[in-house]
Amino acid sequence: MITRRNFSKALATAPAFGYAASSLADDSTWPHKPIRLLVGLAPGGIADITARFIAPRLGEILGQQVVVENRTGAGGAIATRAVAASAADGYTLLMAFDGTHVTLPAANPGIGFEPVGDFAMIGKVVDAPVLITAHPSFPARDFGEFIGLSRKAISGSAGTRVYDYGTSGVASTGHLTMELLKQRMGIYAVHIPYRGGGDARAQVLGRQIPLMLAAVPTTSGDIRSGTLKGLAVTSAKRSPVLPGVPTLAELGYKEMAGMDINSWVGLMAPARTPPAILARLDAALRQTMATDEVNTRLLNSGATPVKSSPEMFRSQIAGDLARWKNVIRDSHLRLEA
Repeated sequence: MITRRNFSKALATAPAFGYAASSLADDSTWPHKPIRLLVGLAPGGIADITARFIAPRLGEILGQQVVVENRTGAGGAIATRAVAASAADGYTLLMAFDGTHVTLPAANPGIGFEPVGDFAMIGKVVDAPVLITAHPSFPARDFGEFIGLSRKAISGSAGTRVYDYGTSGVASTGHLTMELLKQRMGIYAVHIPYRGGGDARAQVLGRQIPLMLAAVPTTSGDIRSGTLKGLAVTSAKRSPVLPGVPTLAELGYKEMAGMDINSWVGLMAPARTPPAILARLDAALRQTMATDEVNTRLLNSGATPVKSSPEMFRSQIAGDLARWKNVIRDSHLRLEA
């Protein structure tokens, strides 16, 4: 028998994701048309790879196609602004990544969106360490040897040069990771920003630049095939898909002890999206991430599948913002996007 007391208790305990149970009737017809999933970087980077791995299954669960749309520019800020300004109806979502929601806002508070306040967090999807990648012709076998080359160039030794490195954009995690290494190790390299990790990869393959920094999935296949070589990963442990690539901490420099840097990708909607729609998206993403095929594809790319709660995702963004603000301050960077 359902009593007033039992019904009240059910309402208090039913929500799994922090949404009011009464909100589940806010939009019972959603979704009734395709959903756009915006990616702020060019094809080939971790955000794009993740979006294309999860979109088909997410669409099956929701009963509508999820269409991945690359809208590049300003390190991902153009797509991020577009989603923040979109109607809060669940039909425009963002494949957010640490660049758009942590490093860019940390570098440029006037970026044009509030990384927490303008978005409803659905959940983090993957983590992946940054991989320092080089063309096979690059003279250093690992990042430790690159440190030696860079220090010789700074000292003016004959026959040495200053090297360029590419990333997915200004104030990307790859960019700020190298800035952190420059601070700690007394090295120098010239930053060349691109519209995405895939674009930087193409330039390394074509020998226009010798080095790049991006999340592991961007070039893990190239490392395994021998087309490119990995100098180091920034995680505390080696990547399971690249067991031959050392961590920075393994290189023996005390300045790198305890280093553990990961990129992440997560799903977001505009702020003020109805709780009923957010609840459906949360549940659909959890089902998607529980699919063996999706997990296998993500793991094989070098990413670690993670479906965090909206609350944990929001908390991580706040913590990451504080860390990278310190790096930017100490590097005296003045960045705009």
